[in-house]
Amino acid sequence: MADKSDQGVEVGIKLISEINEDAYDLRIDSYNNQLECRASIKVHDQEHSISPAELINLLKLLDISDALDLEQLAIFCTDAANGDDPQNFLLASGTEPTPGTDGYFELFVDTGEEGIELEENEQGRVDFKNIQAFTNIEPGQLIGTIYPPEKGHAGKTITGLPIPAPLGNPARLIAGEGVELRNNGTEAIATMAGRVVFEKDVLAIVEEFAVNGDVDLKVGHINFNGFVDIKGDVLDDFDIRASKGINVSGAVGACRIESNGPVTIGTMAGMGLGMIRCRGNLSARYLNNVSVECWGDVQVSNEIRNSTIKATGLISVPKGLITGGQTISLEGIEAKIFGSKSGVKTYLTAGVYFPEIDRLQFLRSRLKSIAYQLKKISETLPMLHKKPFDNMRRVLREAIELRISILTQRQLDLAKEREALAEELANFQTEEHPSGNPKINALSAIKEGVIIGLGESSEEIKLEVSGPVSIIENSQRGGLRQLSHSPLKIPAEQLEEDALTEETPDDAGTTDGD
Repeated sequence: MADKSDQGVEVGIKLISEINEDAYDLRIDSYNNQLECRASIKVHDQEHSISPAELINLLKLLDISDALDLEQLAIFCTDAANGDDPQNFLLASGTEPTPGTDGYFELFVDTGEEGIELEENEQGRVDFKNIQAFTNIEPGQLIGTIYPPEKGHAGKTITGLPIPAPLGNPARLIAGEGVELRNNGTEAIATMAGRVVFEKDVLAIVEEFAVNGDVDLKVGHINFNGFVDIKGDVLDDFDIRASKGINVSGAVGACRIESNGPVTIGTMAGMGLGMIRCRGNLSARYLNNVSVECWGDVQVSNEIRNSTIKATGLISVPKGLITGGQTISLEGIEAKIFGSKSGVKTYLTAGVYFPEIDRLQFLRSRLKSIAYQLKKISETLPMLHKKPFDNMRRVLREAIELRISILTQRQLDLAKEREALAEELANFQTEEHPSGNPKINALSAIKEGVIIGLGESSEEIKLEVSGPVSIIENSQRGGLRQLSHSPLKIPAEQLEEDALTEETPDDAGTTDGD
């Protein structure tokens, strides 16, 4: 008789084996289309409860071995030997099939506003003021290729039987005006001159690629190999990805914005979920509760509030403030005001390359986690070894010995990982970044509670500092220097050299800024 699962009917619990002994009653069931093996036991004689070895042999007879969780099995036998009668206890898990990768359409040409020329420089950045995001199309030109879906990875039941993987979904592409599909539907060819637009799965030859209103359910997510121009707002949970740049005239909600070029938006209220990642410059009027990773400059006209902003260029809010959150820049930070009257903690770090800092933080965090796990294992193993094995029931002794073996192996694996990470951390070195500029410019004020990190120095501002002022590291005495304001283009290194030249032996006891 065919399994009901083959007929598309949901299968509940299926009895695999049932054993009724004088000492115990044991039931083995499969759940979730044979993806889970669960056991239930009623022990009548704890002295002769089932042992791990006996249960393992029983499951092997049922072809359940590869998917078996030995630690869970040891806990089950321990609970049973102690008279707890565990029910529906998970002993083994299969693997679900992984669907195949969906087919996709690869676009070979760029799109954008009429009359704009988009060119990349040697650093992979795009000059947003001189952009051409479209390609002039000629009849007969290859626009893109349609790739078929791929096969997925088969799963396995608890007995090792394969579960077929569904094929990925085919690419959704409709040939619109000026486009023809040829070569068995794998190539998109232009039949007229113009520009390419790809919207709502329709590929057509038109003059520009633009969304004239909001990005909402009528538009959906945008993933385009070119320049994307949004005339309205981007509502929450709609993501935009573009290879050449993104422009949003209105407001952006809690969205994910990614671009290999520059990004320009109006405002963004991310609610702690919004994220911008761009490989060019970022320009905005207002950022609130947003996470930003920018391989370029960040220019915000009004305010950055409670956000994490990281940039490999400079970060500038010349007419507004930066308050709350964390701001990290390689080429310096400038704002009219830093912090707020309430003294909210505002962290400023300049002169560092954030990808290196992120990797360093990961190494330290992971090593801390491993240390905690090893500590817990080292506390547990001695307690297990102290058990009176000689006077212990055989079933309980075997279960505890199995747990000791599993924890010991886990301890070895963690120690090996710790050694590798510790070696990487010990050899970790930051690269030279000639454009690095550990410098903070405050055009009006720095409020109390602002914490500034420059080079090897980190200080919290205790008393409000009035601007305009430039702050750099004091390489001689440590701490920070407060200097007369100078543009960010003047590097901190030059300012420090000038300051050291002007200092006299009598200055040694004075404090910068006094």
